[in-house]
Amino acid sequence: MPVRIPRIIPKPDQKSYPESENAIMKKIMDSLKEADANNDGRFNKDELKHALKDLGAYFPVWRTDRAFDRVDVNKDGHISGDEIDSLLEYLRSRGYGK
Repeated sequence: MPVRIPRIIPKPDQKSYPESENAIMKKIMDSLKEADANNDGRFNKDELKHALKDLGAYFPVWRTDRAFDRVDVNKDGHISGDEIDSLLEYLRSRGYGK
């Protein structure tokens, strides 16, 4: 079976190639830092909703609830400490930051 080769091969700097993981994580962290309105280093639902809007979420309220269900282990209504690392990984795994 013959192999079909595309006529136009994208250059490495074009959007068709995935960004590096560091650039993706930086974009997510920048959005979270901007959304942390009171600069306390933890995120409530409103702050996370703002970050998700900035990252392009279609349904930020629903996505916020899903993230809290998965990441807020102690169920205190805030994402803080080690939960922030889990939040970063969760957002990256869902395709945010690209």
